Amino acid sequence: MNCKEIYNAIEHDFPKVKYRTQYMMPKVVKELEKELKFPAWRICKYTVPESCNTYNLCYYAEFPENAQSPTNIHYCIADTAEDETIIRALTGKYLKPDGAITELKQIHLYTYHFLEQYNNRFLKNNTLSHEEIACMFLCRNRFITPIRMNDRINRNFKKHGRFNSYVYEVRDGVCFASTSFEYDKDEENNLIPDDVGTLLILFTTFMNKNDMSEEQLKGLEDEQKQLINTIDEKFFKGLDR
Repeated sequence: MNCKEIYNAIEHDFPKVKYRTQYMMPKVVKELEKELKFPAWRICKYTVPESCNTYNLCYYAEFPENAQSPTNIHYCIADTAEDETIIRALTGKYLKPDGAITELKQIHLYTYHFLEQYNNRFLKNNTLSHEEIACMFLCRNRFITPIRMNDRINRNFKKHGRFNSYVYEVRDGVCFASTSFEYDKDEENNLIPDDVGTLLILFTTFMNKNDMSEEQLKGLEDEQKQLINTIDEKFFKGLDR
């Protein structure tokens, strides 16, 4: 399957996965309300009958007051030759060269190696399974900000080509990733006009900011400022007129 087919398959499953997530919510809330230690979480496995795709439905309460309305998120599990991979399909915003904003389909992949790094460098809990680590990462880090790479963040990043030109900042740290675009084509193998394609992000390395050098943090800070300036210029420059 190509990226577009994976995205469409997960999108097609979404109504049933969403219904199942809400269906399980009352039972999960009752269990979380009885917990004595937080954060607390539950994972319910669900296989969509029509597609046979398997999902983990994750519910996460960071504090006791969150037990009645836990963060809920889901991910698809895909078997590979070596191990299982976590797959998520999302839709982001893309700024086209002409200044127009359009939707950008995204596929996010997380290997068990990445999740183990997250656990070892941030959670530091050896009792967690891979599925629990994935639940913790995705529920705690719901917002992902792409930051342009520079040689202070990773001095060797240019050796990896143009598909490694971004890092992704999350609540708990920084994620290094390989990215690629898959452009949509018609039946005659021609590019479809005005279609920006599908973005594939393979998350490879997790870094706790406490483990990063001052030079890396300074490089990250500079790119954050540049991002803010770009957003201000592109989106807000006309609001005060």
